[in-house]
Amino acid sequence: MESQSIMVLATTGSWGGAENIIAQTTAHFRRLGYSVKLGILTDGDGMLLRQATENNGLDTFSLHVTKRSPWRAMELLPLIDEEPPGLIIAHLFHSYMTARLLGRMMRRIPVISVHHSSGQGPARSFLDKLTLGLTEYYVTVSEDGAKYAREALGVPGRKLRTIPAGVDVERLCRPSVARREMRRSFGFADSDFVVGCVARFHPVKDHETLLGAFKILRQRVPHAKLLLVGKGDELPRMRALAEKMGLLGDVVFAGFRRDLPELYAAMDAACLASLREGTPTSMLEAMAVGLPIAATSAPGISALLRHRGNALLAPVGDEAGIAGALETIATQPELALAIANSAKEEVKANFSLARCMKQYQELVEDILGPAIPLEH
Repeated sequence: MESQSIMVLATTGSWGGAENIIAQTTAHFRRLGYSVKLGILTDGDGMLLRQATENNGLDTFSLHVTKRSPWRAMELLPLIDEEPPGLIIAHLFHSYMTARLLGRMMRRIPVISVHHSSGQGPARSFLDKLTLGLTEYYVTVSEDGAKYAREALGVPGRKLRTIPAGVDVERLCRPSVARREMRRSFGFADSDFVVGCVARFHPVKDHETLLGAFKILRQRVPHAKLLLVGKGDELPRMRALAEKMGLLGDVVFAGFRRDLPELYAAMDAACLASLREGTPTSMLEAMAVGLPIAATSAPGISALLRHRGNALLAPVGDEAGIAGALETIATQPELALAIANSAKEEVKANFSLARCMKQYQELVEDILGPAIPLEH
């Protein structure tokens, strides 16, 4: 009998939207009865492995790859030889290239490659296309990503699958702390208009444009506040920029948080100024709880959000446009409620966590077959 064990490989241990899906799917495979091991190439902040071990008791490892020691990726081979998995599911470019070359080419282990963006640079695209024969399935998380895979990489239809992220709507809509209490914990008054952004501090999220937009918004909506949730390498620079702009009294840097239902309950609107996305999980979460959204029309976002349909959109990098969208939400409650309600219904119909898990499960079962319960 072929092994029913799954190795899930991620590029970094730092937390983000991709890592959220990784944690959810690994827990799901384990509940189904598969033996699961979760590994990362680079340590990052270690949050992914901590979440996996604390919440699900998964077997985990890190290869401790750095820019100075890329050769450490080769240490995947003895791990594979010690306990050969029946399948490797690799998320993001560096991990699926490692899995294809070391797992599929050298050890004949099937690989599922998961691409979490809507595109990538020419060098990566060349290598991705060159090694497509070493992956059983190529998974994208948005229609924009699927278009890139078809047109730029030439991924054949039999290999290409689009599995958008999914969210646990019921959990998100049940905060355990009252809205007023949560707002007061951040120093927000009942009358404040609180804009929230849940995103790691990385250049692709373009917090700089968001801060510029918020500065404009504050001139038009004096009671506006900005709640930034997340961590990352760009955090110190953004904090310094907020201070330089004179915004520190109105911007709260909340850091990494797990109490998402309570955080979203404290907000009046959600905003994302990204340059590009896969499927932005934080936008799905905001849609699920009925928050009106202002965002950029970046690839990945525009596949999910429609201007004046379920959100208000502005061009990438357009501070004034984002500020205008947020001002509209703050001053036109009927429109804000209409786009929020539309978004909420769309998430319930198309982006449930159960649907996402089922689609990943179907791919795994196609390769390994249904999980066989262990005999006791």
